Amino acid sequence: MVTNIFITGLGGQGVVTLAKLLSGCASELGQKVSLFNSKGMAQRGGRVTSEIRISDEQDTMRGSRLASGGADILLGMEIGESANSAHFLKEGGIALLMDYAFVPTTMVLKKQDYPSLPQVVGAFKKITPRCFGIEEFSSPHNIYLLGVFSSISERFTPDSLKQSIRTNLKRNIEENLAVFYKGYEYGKSLVIS
Repeated sequence: MVTNIFITGLGGQGVVTLAKLLSGCASELGQKVSLFNSKGMAQRGGRVTSEIRISDEQDTMRGSRLASGGADILLGMEIGESANSAHFLKEGGIALLMDYAFVPTTMVLKKQDYPSLPQVVGAFKKITPRCFGIEEFSSPHNIYLLGVFSSISERFTPDSLKQSIRTNLKRNIEENLAVFYKGYEYGKSLVIS
C-alpha cells in the first residue's frame, strides 16, 4: 500500500518539521519513505510544501514528487495556501485544513478579499466529501495538526507518532506531547468515513 501526503503552509509554521515527524515515524515502522520539501522564501513567510510517499513494499515506490490529483491526504496549515494546493488532492481523498490566515499586506491595502475557511472547505468539497476545517487549535500548530491527523490515520497509531515526537524533536517534548493530545482529541470529534 502506498500513501501520498501533501502538506502546505507558510515559512515558520513548521511544515518541514511536520513532514520530518511523519516520515521519521514511517521509517521507524520499517516502511519505505520518499520526501520532498520545497521551501522557497520560507524564512520570509513564503510558501512551504512537503510531499511524502510512504510504502509497505520496496518495489512500489516512485519519485518523491506528487502529480496533480496524487495526494491521498492533504494537510493545510494556512487557508490561502490550502486553496492554492487543492489540485494535489485526489478525488475522494482526505483534507484537514486549519483556520489560519496570513493575509498579504498588498491585499489589505487594496481591500481585497482573502478566502475564508468555509469558502475553501466548500471548494474542497467538490473534490471530496472528506474535507474538514480545523477551527480551533493550539500552538505549535504543526504538532496540533499531527494530533488531528493521528486520529484519522490508517497507517500510523497515535503511539507511533508520539514516539516520533520523542525521537525527532530536541526540546519541549512534554509540551509538544500535550498539544499533540489536544489535537488528537479534536480529531476524534471529526466524522470521517
